[in-house]
Amino acid sequence: MMDFETFMEFAKTRRSIRKFSDEKISRGKIEQLIEAAAWAPSNHNRQGWKFLVFEDKSKIVELADKTRLSIRDKMIKANRQLSNHAEEIIYYSGVFDQAPVIILVMHKKSPAVSKSILNGMDNRPVSSEAISAAMACENLLLGAHSMGLGSCIMTAPLLADDVWNGLDDLPLGYEATCLVAVGHPDETPLAPRRKDINHIIEYR
Repeated sequence: MMDFETFMEFAKTRRSIRKFSDEKISRGKIEQLIEAAAWAPSNHNRQGWKFLVFEDKSKIVELADKTRLSIRDKMIKANRQLSNHAEEIIYYSGVFDQAPVIILVMHKKSPAVSKSILNGMDNRPVSSEAISAAMACENLLLGAHSMGLGSCIMTAPLLADDVWNGLDDLPLGYEATCLVAVGHPDETPLAPRRKDINHIIEYR
Protein backbone atom coordinates (compact mmCIF):
# COMPACT_ATOMS: atom_id res chain seq x y z
CA MET A 1 0.00 0.00 0.00
CA MET A 2 1.36 3.42 -0.95
CA ASP A 3 1.86 5.78 1.97
CA PHE A 4 0.38 9.28 1.86
CA GLU A 5 3.69 11.10 1.48
CA THR A 6 4.58 8.99 -1.56
CA PHE A 7 1.17 9.58 -3.07
CA MET A 8 1.38 13.33 -2.54
CA GLU A 9 4.83 13.49 -4.13
CA PHE A 10 3.46 11.57 -7.13
CA ALA A 11 0.34 13.76 -7.40
CA LYS A 12 2.33 16.99 -7.08
CA THR A 13 4.66 16.08 -9.94
CA ARG A 14 1.86 15.52 -12.47
CA ARG A 15 1.47 18.35 -14.98
CA SER A 16 -0.99 19.26 -17.71
CA ILE A 17 1.04 18.84 -20.90
CA ARG A 18 0.14 20.55 -24.18
CA LYS A 19 3.38 20.03 -26.12
CA PHE A 20 4.35 16.52 -27.17
CA SER A 21 7.13 14.81 -29.06
CA ASP A 22 6.39 12.85 -32.24
CA GLU A 23 6.99 9.54 -30.47
CA LYS A 24 4.00 7.24 -30.81
CA ILE A 25 2.24 5.42 -27.98
CA SER A 26 1.68 1.69 -28.31
CA ARG A 27 -1.82 0.31 -28.18
CA GLY A 28 -0.74 -1.74 -25.21
CA LYS A 29 -0.09 1.43 -23.22
CA ILE A 30 -3.32 3.03 -24.44
CA GLU A 31 -5.27 0.01 -23.24
CA GLN A 32 -3.49 0.14 -19.88
CA LEU A 33 -4.64 3.76 -19.53
CA ILE A 34 -8.22 2.82 -20.34
CA GLU A 35 -8.04 -0.05 -17.86
CA ALA A 36 -6.91 2.42 -15.19
CA ALA A 37 -9.84 4.67 -16.11
CA ALA A 38 -12.25 1.74 -15.90
CA TRP A 39 -11.29 1.12 -12.26
CA ALA A 40 -12.62 4.51 -11.18
CA PRO A 41 -15.77 4.61 -9.03
CA SER A 42 -18.98 5.18 -10.95
CA ASN A 43 -22.60 5.95 -10.25
CA HIS A 44 -24.23 2.68 -9.05
CA ASN A 45 -21.27 0.93 -10.71
CA ARG A 46 -22.94 1.56 -14.07
CA GLN A 47 -19.57 2.35 -15.65
CA GLY A 48 -21.42 4.60 -18.06
CA TRP A 49 -18.41 5.74 -20.04
CA LYS A 50 -16.88 5.26 -23.47
CA PHE A 51 -13.41 6.18 -24.68
CA LEU A 52 -12.98 6.97 -28.38
CA VAL A 53 -9.27 6.81 -29.22
CA PHE A 54 -7.81 8.71 -32.17
CA GLU A 55 -4.21 7.84 -33.09
CA ASP A 56 -4.10 8.82 -36.76
CA LYS A 57 -2.14 12.08 -36.81
CA SER A 58 -3.81 13.39 -39.97
CA LYS A 59 -7.25 12.79 -38.42
CA ILE A 60 -6.22 14.55 -35.21
CA VAL A 61 -4.97 17.58 -37.14
CA GLU A 62 -8.16 17.59 -39.22
CA LEU A 63 -10.30 17.60 -36.06
CA ALA A 64 -8.21 20.42 -34.58
CA ASP A 65 -8.58 22.52 -37.74
CA LYS A 66 -12.35 21.94 -37.83
CA THR A 67 -12.62 22.77 -34.13
CA ARG A 68 -10.82 26.09 -34.52
CA LEU A 69 -12.90 27.05 -37.56
CA SER A 70 -16.14 26.11 -35.82
CA ILE A 71 -15.37 28.15 -32.70
CA ARG A 72 -14.23 31.12 -34.80
CA ASP A 73 -17.53 30.99 -36.74
CA LYS A 74 -19.54 30.78 -33.52
CA MET A 75 -17.78 33.85 -32.13
CA ILE A 76 -18.42 35.81 -35.31
CA LYS A 77 -22.10 34.81 -35.34
CA ALA A 78 -22.36 35.86 -31.69
CA ASN A 79 -20.93 39.26 -32.71
CA ARG A 80 -17.96 38.73 -30.42
CA GLN A 81 -15.00 40.89 -31.35
CA LEU A 82 -12.08 38.72 -32.37
CA SER A 83 -9.58 40.28 -30.00
CA ASN A 84 -6.21 38.81 -29.15
CA HIS A 85 -7.87 37.00 -26.27
CA ALA A 86 -10.39 35.43 -28.63
CA GLU A 87 -7.61 34.36 -30.98
CA GLU A 88 -5.91 32.69 -28.03
CA ILE A 89 -9.11 30.79 -27.19
CA ILE A 90 -9.43 29.67 -30.81
CA TYR A 91 -5.81 28.51 -30.92
CA TYR A 92 -5.92 26.60 -27.66
CA SER A 93 -9.22 24.93 -28.55
CA GLY A 94 -7.26 22.98 -31.16
CA VAL A 95 -3.90 22.63 -29.42
CA PHE A 96 -4.55 18.90 -29.14
CA ASP A 97 -3.20 18.70 -32.70
CA GLN A 98 0.25 18.31 -31.13
CA ALA A 99 -0.66 15.05 -29.38
CA PRO A 100 -0.05 11.62 -30.94
CA VAL A 101 -3.21 10.32 -29.25
CA ILE A 102 -6.45 12.00 -28.24
CA ILE A 103 -9.25 10.33 -26.34
CA LEU A 104 -12.81 11.57 -26.57
CA VAL A 105 -14.33 10.67 -23.22
CA MET A 106 -18.09 10.19 -23.29
CA HIS A 107 -20.65 9.59 -20.59
CA LYS A 108 -24.05 7.98 -20.71
CA LYS A 109 -26.94 10.40 -20.93
CA SER A 110 -29.20 10.63 -17.90
CA PRO A 111 -31.69 7.74 -17.77
CA ALA A 112 -35.21 8.51 -18.91
CA VAL A 113 -36.56 8.03 -15.36
CA SER A 114 -34.19 10.76 -14.10
CA LYS A 115 -35.29 13.11 -16.83
CA SER A 116 -38.95 12.69 -15.89
CA ILE A 117 -38.17 13.40 -12.23
CA LEU A 118 -36.01 16.42 -13.06
CA ASN A 119 -38.32 17.86 -15.70
CA GLY A 120 -39.35 21.39 -14.79
CA MET A 121 -36.64 21.92 -12.19
CA ASP A 122 -34.84 25.26 -12.56
CA ASN A 123 -31.53 24.01 -11.14
CA ARG A 124 -30.87 20.48 -12.21
CA PRO A 125 -28.03 18.62 -10.48
CA VAL A 126 -24.93 17.76 -12.45
CA SER A 127 -25.17 14.41 -14.22
CA SER A 128 -23.83 11.59 -12.05
CA GLU A 129 -22.62 9.89 -15.22
CA ALA A 130 -20.53 12.94 -16.13
CA ILE A 131 -18.98 12.94 -12.65
CA SER A 132 -18.20 9.24 -13.02
CA ALA A 133 -16.46 9.91 -16.34
CA ALA A 134 -14.49 12.74 -14.73
CA MET A 135 -13.26 10.38 -12.01
CA ALA A 136 -12.24 7.91 -14.72
CA CYS A 137 -10.26 10.71 -16.37
CA GLU A 138 -8.33 11.35 -13.16
CA ASN A 139 -7.32 7.68 -13.06
CA LEU A 140 -6.26 7.98 -16.69
CA LEU A 141 -4.14 11.09 -16.01
CA LEU A 142 -2.40 9.50 -13.03
CA GLY A 143 -1.86 6.31 -15.02
CA ALA A 144 -0.24 8.31 -17.81
CA HIS A 145 2.00 10.08 -15.29
CA SER A 146 3.11 6.73 -13.86
CA MET A 147 4.24 5.70 -17.38
CA GLY A 148 6.21 8.90 -17.94
CA LEU A 149 3.58 10.15 -20.38
CA GLY A 150 2.08 13.62 -20.43
CA SER A 151 -1.64 14.32 -20.63
CA CYS A 152 -4.14 17.14 -20.49
CA ILE A 153 -7.90 17.32 -20.12
CA MET A 154 -9.51 19.75 -22.55
CA THR A 155 -13.09 20.99 -22.62
CA ALA A 156 -12.80 24.02 -24.92
CA PRO A 157 -12.79 21.83 -28.06
CA LEU A 158 -16.31 20.67 -27.16
CA LEU A 159 -17.57 24.20 -27.86
CA ALA A 160 -17.36 22.99 -31.45
CA ASP A 161 -20.17 20.54 -30.76
CA ASP A 162 -20.95 20.27 -34.48
CA VAL A 163 -17.50 18.78 -35.08
CA TRP A 164 -17.68 16.13 -32.38
CA ASN A 165 -21.37 15.30 -32.77
CA GLY A 166 -20.73 14.89 -36.48
CA LEU A 167 -18.30 12.02 -36.02
CA ASP A 168 -19.28 8.72 -37.60
CA ASP A 169 -20.65 5.85 -35.52
CA LEU A 170 -20.86 7.62 -32.18
CA PRO A 171 -22.15 5.34 -29.40
CA LEU A 172 -25.89 5.79 -29.00
CA GLY A 173 -27.08 7.30 -25.74
CA TYR A 174 -23.75 8.94 -24.90
CA GLU A 175 -22.52 12.52 -24.95
CA ALA A 176 -19.06 14.07 -24.82
CA THR A 177 -17.51 14.81 -21.42
CA CYS A 178 -14.06 16.05 -22.41
CA LEU A 179 -11.05 15.41 -24.57
CA VAL A 180 -7.79 13.98 -23.21
CA ALA A 181 -4.54 14.54 -25.09
CA VAL A 182 -1.82 11.99 -24.37
CA GLY A 183 1.79 11.68 -25.50
CA HIS A 184 5.44 11.87 -24.58
CA PRO A 185 5.95 15.34 -23.07
CA ASP A 186 8.00 17.92 -24.94
CA GLU A 187 7.84 20.48 -22.16
CA THR A 188 8.46 20.59 -18.41
CA PRO A 189 6.04 23.12 -16.93
CA LEU A 190 6.73 24.52 -13.49
CA ALA A 191 4.33 23.59 -10.73
CA PRO A 192 1.36 25.98 -10.77
CA ARG A 193 0.63 27.89 -7.61
CA ARG A 194 -1.94 26.25 -5.37
CA LYS A 195 -4.22 28.01 -2.95
CA ASP A 196 -3.31 27.59 0.69
CA ILE A 197 -5.43 24.92 2.35
CA ASN A 198 -6.75 27.51 4.80
CA HIS A 199 -8.36 29.33 1.88
CA ILE A 200 -10.25 26.30 0.59
CA ILE A 201 -11.32 24.42 3.71
CA GLU A 202 -14.18 25.30 6.05
CA TYR A 203 -15.17 23.24 9.06
CA ARG A 204 -18.86 23.36 9.82
